[in-house]
Amino acid sequence: MAVKKLNNYEMMIALKPLLPDDLRKQMHKEFVDNIKGFGGEVLDVDVWGKRYLSFPIKNHNEAYYIVYDFTVFPENITEIKRQMQLKQEVLRFMIVSMDDTSRIGKGIKKKEIEI
Repeated sequence: MAVKKLNNYEMMIALKPLLPDDLRKQMHKEFVDNIKGFGGEVLDVDVWGKRYLSFPIKNHNEAYYIVYDFTVFPENITEIKRQMQLKQEVLRFMIVSMDDTSRIGKGIKKKEIEI
């Protein structure tokens, strides 16, 4: 019997730039709760804030960026991607597997999100 192993992932999401703070906080709480529900853990959150895009996405020239470092079982990634695609507030997102976890939490923090 194989033992399930939590993998490390990083997800960057680009949200619509004019979302109210309470809606962003609600989305953040939902994501954290989902990860915990899957048996994982959010290790680090880095809020980059509003940035200009190099090309328009869904008629937006700016996006609000948040980067999450988290652990979750690999079979849950498909469901996380599906949930992100269903959210109208998300312009784009990208999830990558992380091999080198020594850099988690070492970046420059722009802002923290409080739940």
